[in-house]
Amino acid sequence: MAENAASQSRRAPASLPTEQSTESFWHSEPSSLLKGHRTTRDLPTTADVVVIGSGMTGASVAYHMLSKDFTPKQHECFDPEKDNLDVVMLEAREACWGATGRNGGHCLPLLFEHPHDLSIGHFELDNLRAIRHVIQHKNIDCEFKLQQQGIRAIYDSQHLENVEASLAHLKHHAPDIASHVHLGTSKSELASHHIPSALGAVITDPAAKFWPYKYVAAILTDLLNHPNLFGKFNLQTLTPATSITPPSIDSSRDMWRVSTRRGNIQTKKVVLATNGYISNLLPSFSDLVVPVRGQMSALKPLPSVAGNAILNSSYGFLGAGIDDYLIQRVDRTNPSRGAHLMFGGGRQHDYLSVGATDDSVIDEDTARYLRTRLLDAFDLPEKSGSRTVQFKATHEWTGIMGFSRDELPWVGAVPSRPGLYISAGYTGHGMPNAWLCGKHIGLLVNRDMQHPHLSGQLPRGINSMDSEWSWYDPETNEPKMDVERELALVGLPEAYVVTEERIRKAMGMLEVEAADRADRERGREAAGGTGENASL
Repeated sequence: MAENAASQSRRAPASLPTEQSTESFWHSEPSSLLKGHRTTRDLPTTADVVVIGSGMTGASVAYHMLSKDFTPKQHECFDPEKDNLDVVMLEAREACWGATGRNGGHCLPLLFEHPHDLSIGHFELDNLRAIRHVIQHKNIDCEFKLQQQGIRAIYDSQHLENVEASLAHLKHHAPDIASHVHLGTSKSELASHHIPSALGAVITDPAAKFWPYKYVAAILTDLLNHPNLFGKFNLQTLTPATSITPPSIDSSRDMWRVSTRRGNIQTKKVVLATNGYISNLLPSFSDLVVPVRGQMSALKPLPSVAGNAILNSSYGFLGAGIDDYLIQRVDRTNPSRGAHLMFGGGRQHDYLSVGATDDSVIDEDTARYLRTRLLDAFDLPEKSGSRTVQFKATHEWTGIMGFSRDELPWVGAVPSRPGLYISAGYTGHGMPNAWLCGKHIGLLVNRDMQHPHLSGQLPRGINSMDSEWSWYDPETNEPKMDVERELALVGLPEAYVVTEERIRKAMGMLEVEAADRADRERGREAAGGTGENASL
């Protein structure tokens, strides 16, 4: 049970988000509608569903519960006489002011990471396609660019061996996924990708980059302004949820109480879309999803990567103790020219990052690393002069990720807590997962609202091996509940689902902090004790 996990937990729950935060580049053009937005002056006292968190996940949950922007079949399961959902979204700070508004701006499916669970690779590809579809359908201006290459540069032999084994497995068992991935190891190919010191590189097609805050802001704005939803949407920013209380055993009403400093809301369903902060409201997850602070920078390009010398690929840099990431924005006035380099990582320099929930501070060693690292990683000509050459950062900021103990997201209904749902623990890999994870939760909540007897049950068909389930009634030959079919079509990997058994297994694994410490130690060994990776 989730409560059993709590009894084993040694880590304190996460705090609430800090009131002040560092200034993310992605917030440099905030939505005038969303800034300080409260749909109603007073906090509602009741709701059908309360969604806590307004980033990519929370926006997706609300969108897929309320929007009519789907094909007709997806809403055959709705009864207009009954389905008039009252959805309230609570956000501790401004809308989309957490991890989604502070990340690296890239969406790179890591198709080689889980070769023995092919559903994960398919899900990440589908997630990218789903985001692209929404952007095209709604004409969202968020600098979205689908790239032909997402490059994951590899800097140590152990990672290279693991990737080679993974790709060999994919080629044999999943040629459709393998067709999207290529491993380059020749010096000439690596040099052509600007990474001459790498041992190899995994090149993925497709990958994408975009302005994540603008995407989410467009979704929330649409929900606030759309006259034709399956219910009502009420956004309350600057309203942290301080506690959630389940229905009392002797109560005749199955209502949760969500407490805030502005009052309480009685609700049938609660969705926690708070990622790294989830244990603040769900302490039993303190050792299952741990907050980890990451750091980002927006760098003005040096001449060798400015103008027409734009980097057309997104990058990840993988080695012992390092996991950095980079995209380059395009110049709005001339899309063929390069603008800011959005570079993040360097977490090996911030020894206080695991467990941190304060994103109002910058680690100066990490900031210096981010301003200088690309000179060596790309072997840029500017480094041949004075060693004091640095990129100039227009913005430097931090954000809080949620690292999962078993390195996979936790998505679904919380065991032994009827009416409570979560999607969290993306482990720094939220953009290729969060949108469809949110869709799964949105549809799951809708199903449980319409069919209470199914509440807490896994959606039928989530396991592709469930061959006994038929989508059609054998007597009428009519489709069974469309919401069940749609849940299965989302394709959520079974490994992501929250279950008692998964919680038990995860609690037997290495703690997040211990795993992070071991990775840092491997990095120090690779660097000969200097704290830098020797091959970078």
